[in-house]
Amino acid sequence: MRIGPIVYEASNLVVQYKALQALDVEHLKAEGRVVALVGHNGAGKSTLIKTLLGLLTPNRGAIAASAADYGRLTPERDMAFCPENGAVFADISVEHYIKLWCRIKQQDGRHYLKAGSRYIERLEVAPLLNKKGRELSKGQRRRVQTALGFMGDPKLFLFDEPFDGLDVQRTIELMEIVEEERSKRAFLISSHRMDVMERVADMVIVLRHGRVACTGSVEHVTRALLGGHEVGTLTDAMRKHLQQDCTPS
Repeated sequence: MRIGPIVYEASNLVVQYKALQALDVEHLKAEGRVVALVGHNGAGKSTLIKTLLGLLTPNRGAIAASAADYGRLTPERDMAFCPENGAVFADISVEHYIKLWCRIKQQDGRHYLKAGSRYIERLEVAPLLNKKGRELSKGQRRRVQTALGFMGDPKLFLFDEPFDGLDVQRTIELMEIVEEERSKRAFLISSHRMDVMERVADMVIVLRHGRVACTGSVEHVTRALLGGHEVGTLTDAMRKHLQQDCTPS
């Protein structure tokens, strides 16, 4: 089943790590098929993703994702997550790791050779199958985790910094995969790569110190962050936005 744009809604959402308040979102409503989640380091991007996935419990309030043609999405049934530092079991081969995952998620250890084979091929995972997890680079681990995410056929795929450390060719390839898949599923992508987000996202959520600073289309957010008058790119807009944190008061 293909799914329409996802609506993200949060109200009175507070998430704390002991004394540190990581998120304080009074209200958020954003809708899109590919949504970019951007902001400075420590802005709350990863915290928001983990809270949506149910990996963190809010101290107050709630956040949810839903689609008009499907209803509310649940992490276990509808979502896949590729974390920034995705891990693959260190002492078994990638192929055995994938087989184990397929048995757990698809009840078929050979799923990666059947319906999942297109992702093994598309993400060039086949040359990695005989390697052990500890032999993989960060980019290779991410390719394995991304392939597994797609093999789960999620309605919503959440990426945390998927383009970090990728060379130009790998970045283009991942952008192309997102473009190919966006008709089937939605994406929430946390990234510092404004040039990439400008090309693939139809909605942007800007976080600043755990609060929502701005939401809207790429064009709307760019104009808003540039003051409504300057012409520029999302990169220009975010650079100006982040400079506010560096300007002495």
